[in-house]
Amino acid sequence: MTIETFTVWVGAIVTLCVFSYVLKDNAAYRFVQQATLGTYMGMFIVITWNQVLHPRWWSKVADGAAAFGGGATDDRWQVLWALALLPGLLWYFQLSKRLFWVSTLISGLFVGVAAGLAFKTQILLIMPQISATIRPVLAWFSNYNSDNNIGVFEVLNHTLLVLLLLVTLFYFLFSVKADHPLLGRTMRFGRIAIMVCLGALFGNTVLTRVAYLIERLLFLTNDWILRTILQQPV
Repeated sequence: MTIETFTVWVGAIVTLCVFSYVLKDNAAYRFVQQATLGTYMGMFIVITWNQVLHPRWWSKVADGAAAFGGGATDDRWQVLWALALLPGLLWYFQLSKRLFWVSTLISGLFVGVAAGLAFKTQILLIMPQISATIRPVLAWFSNYNSDNNIGVFEVLNHTLLVLLLLVTLFYFLFSVKADHPLLGRTMRFGRIAIMVCLGALFGNTVLTRVAYLIERLLFLTNDWILRTILQQPV
């Protein structure tokens, strides 16, 4: 048995074990689930050490410590990178019920930094898209760039997008009791737009899962049954 044939058999058995969950939860499915999780964690630890911790932390600490004994570098200050170990150790206070509050200091710091970076990334990503969406509408109505040959359907498409954006923001920003009929209708329109968007996202998710299912079924029928077991060309 060649390596390729062995790989196909392993892939087919693992796929059948995952499909067995359709019938009911069983030991084969749980074994594959735990093996996948263990493999992922093992790879994550190795990759983190080889690509992050070793080149960006351990090498600097080792070079800084070696500088005191006449090492390859004279930058002894690199040994201060060892202090980065202290906030990392704060995470382990989650194992203590009495000193759990210590770990909240470092977890709060990480959450705050992650939220700030995510907010900055989203602003830099969304604002140019909003500007590019509104610009053709303004150019059409103001006749500012009449030479750009902006089509009617393109303007209608962008206008609809801007309208949906405004009513959606209106729904979230004015999620209070609206006595005026105009406010109520606008909020209902925004709610409908959100539901349509969520429905489209859910449909896209379902299509993605169906695409994965079709890919695995083609693997079982073509690569495993026809090519490997029956030895027939596909």
